[in-house]
Amino acid sequence: MTRKAAMWLEKYANRYRWAYDAYQRFINEIDPSLAGDFNRSSHVTVAVYGATQVGKTTLILDLLGITGQALARASSVLRGEQRMGKSSTACAIRYGRSSNDSWYIGDRSEPLDDDAARLRFSAIRTELEEGRAQSVDVLSVRLPAMFFEQGAGEALSLDLRILDIPGINAVNEAEQAQVTRVAEKYVATADLILLVGRADDLGFLHPNKLKLAALGDWMLQPNRYRVVLSYTFSPASFKTWFGQAPRTLEQVRAKLYQELGTHDYKPPKPVEAMLYPLEFGDSLHSLGATPDYHQAAVELIQQLRRELLMSITESASPYGRLASAFKMKTLIDARLEREHAHYQAHKVALDNDLRHARETLGQVEELRTKFQKEAVVLNHQKRRLRRYRKLERGSDVRRFFTQSLPTTKESVSALKSVAVAFENGIQAKWRAMCERHAQRQANFRLAELSPPDTSALSSFYQKMNEYLTDGYWWSSDNFRADRSMLQRASEKIVGAYSEAATQAIRKYLDHQESVFQRKNADYQRRLVVMNTAVEQRRAEVQQVQDKCQHLEHAHQQFKARMQFSMEHSYKFEQYIFEAFQAELNRVREAIRRPANATEQVYDVFYLHVLLGELDKMLEGKKF
Repeated sequence: MTRKAAMWLEKYANRYRWAYDAYQRFINEIDPSLAGDFNRSSHVTVAVYGATQVGKTTLILDLLGITGQALARASSVLRGEQRMGKSSTACAIRYGRSSNDSWYIGDRSEPLDDDAARLRFSAIRTELEEGRAQSVDVLSVRLPAMFFEQGAGEALSLDLRILDIPGINAVNEAEQAQVTRVAEKYVATADLILLVGRADDLGFLHPNKLKLAALGDWMLQPNRYRVVLSYTFSPASFKTWFGQAPRTLEQVRAKLYQELGTHDYKPPKPVEAMLYPLEFGDSLHSLGATPDYHQAAVELIQQLRRELLMSITESASPYGRLASAFKMKTLIDARLEREHAHYQAHKVALDNDLRHARETLGQVEELRTKFQKEAVVLNHQKRRLRRYRKLERGSDVRRFFTQSLPTTKESVSALKSVAVAFENGIQAKWRAMCERHAQRQANFRLAELSPPDTSALSSFYQKMNEYLTDGYWWSSDNFRADRSMLQRASEKIVGAYSEAATQAIRKYLDHQESVFQRKNADYQRRLVVMNTAVEQRRAEVQQVQDKCQHLEHAHQQFKARMQFSMEHSYKFEQYIFEAFQAELNRVREAIRRPANATEQVYDVFYLHVLLGELDKMLEGKKF
């Protein structure tokens, strides 16, 4: 009889296998970006997630049926000598019920009393904080049986895998790493996630504050998330509002939902039904100071607690998993809307960046165009210097200063007049040369140079002054000798002037060339800087253009994936019908060709159960 009962229980336990196969077939074909929202662990799991000191552990113990008298005692042991203000649990914990009145910590452990269990929890925390803890994702803890309510109290089934995740804002780095690793592994694949926080700090529900990417879309999945708010009835402002008139559960939820909209995001309307404002533990007892208020609050809290228990039981069930697939279109629509808003915001920002980058590039290119006009001036100076050098090398400076001595009558005064005229003439030519170049270079004026001396005429003048008479009537040879002396002195002076002028012109051209080289070198350096600036601005424009193209490409790809997923979402019901029909055919074939009479009877009963399960499955779309 026992074997036959086991046969039937096995059949009954597997009555959802065909639906799970259809679900898995559906998930295997889904877009990777959505797979994380539908993949589930092999166990039906409820994860409790939130910050430290918001009452997560107390909530779990209360939902599991720990009596009010034992709640403080159990919490004290679990804290493991940890002072108030920090997370009570050091690692993820799954709670169970002991077969006796002892504690059991770990899968294989000896019975412990309160003090021994407290020390063990303290040791676990120390090992974790010091990085010496073994890689244990979830610690199994069985609480003493006497802690639980006797009889059929209102509590969750211990068959559910309820995980108490430590506070997400742990200070210790090792503890934080452990929490992050466990949360990413179990929270992302849990069937139901309870987000727990204080009612006076609703900002914790912002997706950015939850610190896990997998929780970013919690508002879009009302079948998979519940928000439990602790310390709801304690704040003075809430007491004033609550005491003004009798309040219903709907009114309390509406008030909290309205406050949620003041935290830089607007949650969708279904979030209102996901709120469970509660008060438990010491904060609930403290409300007893005002009996009327306490009584009204307790009645509402009890109603909320019963609803939360029912909601957890329904969601953390085979139907809960299937309901998420039926609601996939809603999730896709919301993601498309969010992606479009994200795309538009980034596109506007990138368009502004691109416009600014192009304007900056235009300004720099315009500046470089103006700057490059200096090259025209420099090239003109370069060509002029080359021409001057060429003229200097080919010019006959001596010829410029050479003066022919005019013929005169044979007299001393006539020769002296020729000498004076020569001296004045060559000095005039020097001044003319200097004045010609006076405007060419302000810092280097040939006019400032003194002319060479004419001392070569001194001997001639001395001899002329020694004559007592003016005529050469006694000898023409003396006149010719003196004229030759004047000719030699003038040629010497012409040579001196020619050499001095040549050196001055060369020095002037060397100076001009040196100035040109400095200007040209400075121009080339500034041109490199200007070209570099232009290239940098062009690179910035190209970088923004690449970002625009990447944004557009990613947006189009996302829309294409979501379109595919949207089309794929319609297949789930088809897969359910196909799997159901296959299971139905299999059972009918088994009835027609039974292995034995007992199997046939069980298959007939199983067929009756199976026919009713499809209707239940389709009703899951209303969960």
